[in-house]
Amino acid sequence: APTSIAYGFNNRSAQFRLPQNRHCIENRACDMTMNVYLAMAMHLSCAVDGIKNKIDPGEPADFDLYAKSESELKEVGVRRLPRTLWHATQALRDDDLAGHVMGRVMRHSYVEYKEDEWERYHQAVTDWEVQEYLRLY
Repeated sequence: APTSIAYGFNNRSAQFRLPQNRHCIENRACDMTMNVYLAMAMHLSCAVDGIKNKIDPGEPADFDLYAKSESELKEVGVRRLPRTLWHATQALRDDDLAGHVMGRVMRHSYVEYKEDEWERYHQAVTDWEVQEYLRLY
């Protein structure tokens, strides 16, 4: 899965991939748990916003984004995707376009639900924690 906000042509490390052998755009950051209708609404709204406001997408990433350090990515203007559910919910909460697309009430409810999910996740004891820490005692 991609970790950086970038696009490239046949670049599997980029969030958006534009394969040269067919006419499509792949968003490689999405997974099967997404709401496809909400994702499509966000994709289309972002595309329209970019066209309407003449936002320059920058140069395509024609290199392995996984192999670059944080500072190297920053030099070429590439930012990281949120690394955790918590960071993603904070980004969603602060995104004006998401508020417009989802509606303020829906966005607020969704963010609250995901923050609760984050809290429940951190209250659970994983198998790794049991094996890692109980062997010490």
